[in-house]
Amino acid sequence: MKDLAPLFRIDRIRNWKATKEQAWRDAEDYYEQILKEMKKTLVHLVYLCAPLKPTKEKLIQDHVAQAIKAASQILGTEYNGKRIILFIPHLHVFSIYNEIVYPMVRERAIKFNDRLIQKYFHTLIIIGERISGGMASEIKQARKNGTEIVKMKDFKKQLKNLPDAEKAKENYQRMVRLHNKIHGSDFSIK
Repeated sequence: MKDLAPLFRIDRIRNWKATKEQAWRDAEDYYEQILKEMKKTLVHLVYLCAPLKPTKEKLIQDHVAQAIKAASQILGTEYNGKRIILFIPHLHVFSIYNEIVYPMVRERAIKFNDRLIQKYFHTLIIIGERISGGMASEIKQARKNGTEIVKMKDFKKQLKNLPDAEKAKENYQRMVRLHNKIHGSDFSIK
């Protein structure tokens, strides 16, 4: 998927539990490098800011599906004449910093996302109406950095080449398959 920042494939690490500290560092280095290179090109880097933590109403999978659905509606578009590249923490970072399995990594994940927002992203898009604690941190970092902050519905109005319903559905299905491949049955989206 050329309009999605390439994923660090945690599912390819054979002995994850024994190497998780090294894997976290490797993943951080990977994303820092890939985003640094992308920022040099003529693309517009977009960070999707959406709830992740489970609530009484929604499982984590529901939040991930919501973020993927939002991304699927703008994948392959242009903003101000530049192709947008999406970074979806629910897809890119959750596989590395799975705060459900490893609750102690939540703060590390928030700090990492804040660092990425500070250094690389042109726009932060807010998904949904509820602002979670993690989202509040991301929004604060974006404001501090002068990163454009916009709600999804308003951002979509400014885009060119929006996918039609069929293409958005295809985008969604491809990202869900990728998510499910990485996470297996534990956090599978139907």
